Amino acid sequence: MNRLRILRTMQGLTLDEVATKLDGMVTKQAISKYERGLMAPSPAVLSALSKIYGVDLREPVPSSVYVTASWNFRRGQNMPAKIESAVKNNIIYCLEKYLGVEKRLGLSSIFRSPFPKDYPATMESMEEAALFIRKKWQLGIDSIPYICRMLERAGIKVIEFDMEEGLDGVSGWANQKIPFIALRKDVKVDRKRFTALHELAHILFTELEDCTEKMKERLCNRFAAALLFPKEAFFCHIGKKRSAFALEELTELKTIYGISVAAIVHRAKDLGVITEAYYNHLFDDVINQNKMEDGWGAYPFDDKPGRCDEICRRGIAEGLCDADFLKLNMNVELKIL
Repeated sequence: MNRLRILRTMQGLTLDEVATKLDGMVTKQAISKYERGLMAPSPAVLSALSKIYGVDLREPVPSSVYVTASWNFRRGQNMPAKIESAVKNNIIYCLEKYLGVEKRLGLSSIFRSPFPKDYPATMESMEEAALFIRKKWQLGIDSIPYICRMLERAGIKVIEFDMEEGLDGVSGWANQKIPFIALRKDVKVDRKRFTALHELAHILFTELEDCTEKMKERLCNRFAAALLFPKEAFFCHIGKKRSAFALEELTELKTIYGISVAAIVHRAKDLGVITEAYYNHLFDDVINQNKMEDGWGAYPFDDKPGRCDEICRRGIAEGLCDADFLKLNMNVELKIL
């Protein structure tokens, strides 16, 4: 999609509104032609559009991005097509910046999945896959301090920005070979960590596409929970059979492992630690009464992606990129030594 159309969509503007902001310099028909690549704007119009969109359009984007395969949206409800399109455009534009800076710095970006394409998609295989990832990436069985940084080290592009209510994360592939995960900014950290690993499952396991939508989500959730709180550690903390929990022990585990109380209880049922009747009681009478888990502990670290900002700072420091080009990524001034 043309960069001008992406920027307009991100701003939530119509063609008429852009034409009005340009104060009659060109018609909305001309703007539409710019967006479709049928006509090029004059330097004066390009400068005016730069001010409207807050981006220097004279700076070329050095790396175009197209998303292949399916977009995987983690959301709680159906989303209007207009909003979904705006989210996709935002992601594409952010990835263009990200990959553009990498190209300028000569940084290679290679992702190699540790699993074959025909890796089976079952509940048990998700448990085994989570354990394998922990061994492969040398994570041990204890809490993973920073999920986003872990994914970035593995070669996955992780970005975050403000998303619509009800949408927690999106994943997919850029330019056929570069996996990405986009996360919602303003959510509790335990929810963000779980969403990131849920989206990781979409990236790793192609066999999920043969499952129903409901089963696909269940399998991704199982993988995320198993990676956050591995079976061995779970049994060590909680035991293999329980008739009741104290809220305080669950909130303590939430603080240690960065996983919600709801996810811990769900995992306890999946591993056969509690009965379905007790599970239903906990959700109906406790968890559903405090869905945001206010006052139930909090993970102490701010788990967020950092690689994009790091390479942007490096690009500016080495004079390979300028601050205007990196406007979407950089919101601070740098003191070059």
